[in-house]
Amino acid sequence: MARLGTLDYNSRRALPVRVRLLHWLVVLGAALAAVVIALPSVLRQPTLYTASATVRYDPAMFPNLVADGKASDTLLAQQQNLGGVLEKTKYETLRQYGLAYTYPTASDITITAVGRSPQVATDIANDAADGLARRIEATQGLPLLRKVVGQEIRLALQGGAPVECEAAVLRAVVSGQRPPVMACEQRLLRELFLTQAVPAVAPVQGNTSFANMTPSERSAVARALEVLDGQIRYDQRIAEAVLRGRPTSAERLQALDVIAGTPNKLRADRALIEYMNTAFDTAATMRGGGTVFVAEDATEAAAIPTYKPLKLGVAALVGMIGGVLAVLIDRQVGVMLKLQELWSYRQLMLNMVGRDLKARYKNSLLGYIWSLLNPLLTMLVFWVVFGLLMPANPIPMYPVFLIVALLPWSFAVTSVSGGMRAILDNSNLIKKVYFPREILPITVVLSNFVNYLLALPMMFLIMAGVQWATIGQLTLSWSFIFLPMIIIIQLIFLIGVTLLLSTTAVFFRDTTHIIDILLQLWIFLTPVFFSLEAIVSPTWARLVRWLNPMASIIDFYRDVLYGQATNTIPVPGFPALDGVFRTLLTALVILAFGSYVFHRYSGRFGEEI
Repeated sequence: MARLGTLDYNSRRALPVRVRLLHWLVVLGAALAAVVIALPSVLRQPTLYTASATVRYDPAMFPNLVADGKASDTLLAQQQNLGGVLEKTKYETLRQYGLAYTYPTASDITITAVGRSPQVATDIANDAADGLARRIEATQGLPLLRKVVGQEIRLALQGGAPVECEAAVLRAVVSGQRPPVMACEQRLLRELFLTQAVPAVAPVQGNTSFANMTPSERSAVARALEVLDGQIRYDQRIAEAVLRGRPTSAERLQALDVIAGTPNKLRADRALIEYMNTAFDTAATMRGGGTVFVAEDATEAAAIPTYKPLKLGVAALVGMIGGVLAVLIDRQVGVMLKLQELWSYRQLMLNMVGRDLKARYKNSLLGYIWSLLNPLLTMLVFWVVFGLLMPANPIPMYPVFLIVALLPWSFAVTSVSGGMRAILDNSNLIKKVYFPREILPITVVLSNFVNYLLALPMMFLIMAGVQWATIGQLTLSWSFIFLPMIIIIQLIFLIGVTLLLSTTAVFFRDTTHIIDILLQLWIFLTPVFFSLEAIVSPTWARLVRWLNPMASIIDFYRDVLYGQATNTIPVPGFPALDGVFRTLLTALVILAFGSYVFHRYSGRFGEEI
């Protein structure tokens, strides 16, 4: 077998100067890439502030609330409920930062909040301290509230009417005055039961009333009513969130029932709160003493150090270490030498690409137009199904949304499908003459790449036509300059995949059939006709991006050519640099692994085919 000027891969003593220079560039480039990947996340990291407030309680009145510096299950449940209520009703950032609780003494609870500004941090800490103090006191008031409501239920079941309320209303009507609704304690308790504002209430016997309670007991009941008010609003927000998702029929009915009952529950609860505040002066600021109160409000917030320069330095160090490892691996595998060899055969690759293109369109009436019709017809099918037959599709300018993904997707599928057969289809050539075997799958990718480039003008015409017909203008952007970078990433990824699969197909012929099936499934894991934002779970969407490089690549194409599908008028923009470099790193790893496998087993191709 003749060899056409091959390089000695086993000689590592004297690497060419050009290879050494490339090694240094790899190390520096890896450090720079790591910094660029980390830079957006580091720069986007906001300066956060912390503030603390302290709640003090009487351990004799609330025993076992905290033991050995640990909160009881009751207190933990109250803290969790408080965080949920504050998040859903006032502070959405609590979902991200939460609240921290510490127990410096047997009677103190310190609450630390985080905010994006000093004012927000202090507001959250003070509101959380106020809410926790009310909840602790409410633990004594809720049983009393259930008792008086249960007594009223028993009276109603026995046929008894709230005489005092009816008499007061009758006197007011006769005298031409406004009925004293706030004086109708029994009526208010019955309304509280009828609206189901108080959970777990059963008829009980007794003669307890607000009038014969002690002031501390009435205060505890008032706190319980205030906590119920927040809980009712919290339940409403949860039900609304359920409806915004994809609930089952039972979940939907339950959520609608909660939302429908919320106004009446709030009205009954707040009416009783107003009655108690008016009749018994139970309103409280939770400051200035008592069995439980806010002993120390948050007044100043401290900034949390961000350590941005240190983080960028660590990123550069990690990247440099990765670059050094890559160089050490290359000195054993010889990737740079292989690239030099492939470059010396560049004319052969160009000739083979030209041969493939001529063979593809030989004796064809439409010629290269077939490369345009395939994605165009596919776009029309998806547009009819998801755009016309499903008019609820929220994606604006759906044909543009489709075409900017279908062209790179078609490029990927044809490259993988043809590239994995490259060695098998050229078995006679492999047995006759030596040349770098990598040229065969790379040639398939490059010939499909030429087809992709030829189809780009058609894509731009469709984009311009749809945009002009839809919004009367063209949404052009400087983000187009990022297109070559995305194409390079896709080329690296596809070459790596084809090198790996073409090697596997030589030794396991079933590979071609398996991959053909997987290619049909692959489109459903790649956001070609849908948006990743449509996936309900952000975790699943993130998982698709990480495990499927084509998903990220398609998203990058959409970022620079289409924009965000969530906008009414999508405007192209630049993709997130950290995502771009993460995908580039993934593509390089796949290329390195595919090259290693190909180089390791290419010597046996002649025996297997």
